[in-house]
Amino acid sequence: MAAWPDLTEYHEAVQHPQKAFADSGLRAVTLELDKFGMPKPATGANAVVYKGTKPGGFFSFRKTWAIRCFLRPISDHAERYEAISRHLHKVSLRYDVDFRFLKQGIQIGSKWFPIVKMQWAEGDLLHTYVEKQLRFPWLLATLRAKWVNLVRDLEAARVAHGDLQQGNILVRGGSFQLVDYDGMWVPALKGRHATESGHRAYQHPERSEQDYGQELDRFSALVIYVSLAALEQDASLWENFHTGDNLIFVREDFLQVGRSPVWQQLRRIGSPQIDQLAAAMAAMLQQPPMKVSNLDSILRNLASFKSPASTPASKPAPPQRVAPKAAPVSTPTVPSWMKGGGYRNSDD
Repeated sequence: MAAWPDLTEYHEAVQHPQKAFADSGLRAVTLELDKFGMPKPATGANAVVYKGTKPGGFFSFRKTWAIRCFLRPISDHAERYEAISRHLHKVSLRYDVDFRFLKQGIQIGSKWFPIVKMQWAEGDLLHTYVEKQLRFPWLLATLRAKWVNLVRDLEAARVAHGDLQQGNILVRGGSFQLVDYDGMWVPALKGRHATESGHRAYQHPERSEQDYGQELDRFSALVIYVSLAALEQDASLWENFHTGDNLIFVREDFLQVGRSPVWQQLRRIGSPQIDQLAAAMAAMLQQPPMKVSNLDSILRNLASFKSPASTPASKPAPPQRVAPKAAPVSTPTVPSWMKGGGYRNSDD
């Protein structure tokens, strides 16, 4: 065996969960199998993920886990995962899934290696859910109110997700659940740099790896709020500006405040609320990423924001929106944080 396990070694080990895992819950799982009757991996550049289900009993519920095994030494990431896991367990947010970093996770030969054990999340991805509700603006209004509560609760718990975007936000029964905690910030990580920059259609265009702290989610939280509010009043925004990889904004819109077509259509709605929200977003784009105001503060002071004037883009933008229109997405069978990292199912 090399210094670090490879895919083949993991694949052999997980066929015998009772021997491979130190965690008692994982020792009892039955792994999802491929068409050849072998454990079905979702593989990426940095890790392989298996889906394991623990049967329920008289005093326990059936649970399904994503078991993430690292394909290379994770060094600094191990400390990050431990810090995130500890903090999430301490604050008990209702939006996160059960997430545990297990330093002694899986045995390969005579050595133990770390893994991440994460509850398998079910539900509609945010953009899928929104598309289903476009004819019911009152449901989008309800979702928007719940979004305010989520953002407020994250701030109160001193947690920043780091990549709030459609692929990491699930909606089930009208309630939110967040997945993918790789880029999360918690107080124990103060002073470090970010490991990722987030989805470009949701992030402040000036965000860099130095931007890493409790304020990390503020711009993306505002993007989602403004998008939901606008779609309540004008569902045609979806047809005109949703690409399959965003809600209604793309990065180029953040570089062309007041100039790109989406800003113009927002003005044509003729809603004072939408005008003020657009002005607030324009104002936040003039701030450094970590100086963006929190969502509650923006909503309390909406009247102070003036409609955005046309301002020059900081760099030339392409002549059209680049992402193709995607087909409707069904309930995910693998967590988004796997897909986002270039993962593929073994049957693909």
